[in-house]
Amino acid sequence: MRNSLILALFAALAISPSWAGQYNAIVDIGDPMPEFTGLPAIDGSNYSSADFDQDVLVLVSLANHCPWVRGMDAGLVELVRQFEGRSVGVVGFSVNHLEEDRLPAMIEHAQRVGYNFVYVYDESQQLGRDLGATRTPEYFVYDGERKLAYTGLLTNSPARETRDGEIMFTNGEPTEFYARDAIDAVLAGGLPDPAETRAQGCSVKYE
Repeated sequence: MRNSLILALFAALAISPSWAGQYNAIVDIGDPMPEFTGLPAIDGSNYSSADFDQDVLVLVSLANHCPWVRGMDAGLVELVRQFEGRSVGVVGFSVNHLEEDRLPAMIEHAQRVGYNFVYVYDESQQLGRDLGATRTPEYFVYDGERKLAYTGLLTNSPARETRDGEIMFTNGEPTEFYARDAIDAVLAGGLPDPAETRAQGCSVKYE
């Protein structure tokens, strides 16, 4: 009986998922940013991770079709605006193979909502996989050495766009601005607190 219990325990451990971070199965705080090369963007250029030399680089997992992304669009645009003139880069990326999430639709969506950051498409989906991105939207804040400093939500009240086009916040108007505060902390030479939150949104559509 005892041997059976021990075997059952080992079997359970073998099939249990391993987690790198608190909410991410692939990356943990302090891990290096995965490199990417030659990803096409909405501005007609191709971008690689080496093209960005800012003190902070923010990667954001996006998908045009997702109501949680559309609910957050204004907040993301405002976040970028708040750090204009400072050494902060923002790169949104889409990896879904849905037509509404591919580059032509990305261009239309970005123009409509006023995206003010680099927005790239990764047909291979490798960037999303390397980041362990499972939701849209999902934020990854890297410091000047390209070590992960924060990952998760934009704020403590994720928003979604309803079928009527209204923006509905999950917990009322946001009172905590996780991504903004994480960027400020890194720029000041400190560590974000919290460093991780659980992203909320649509699932990334990996093939």
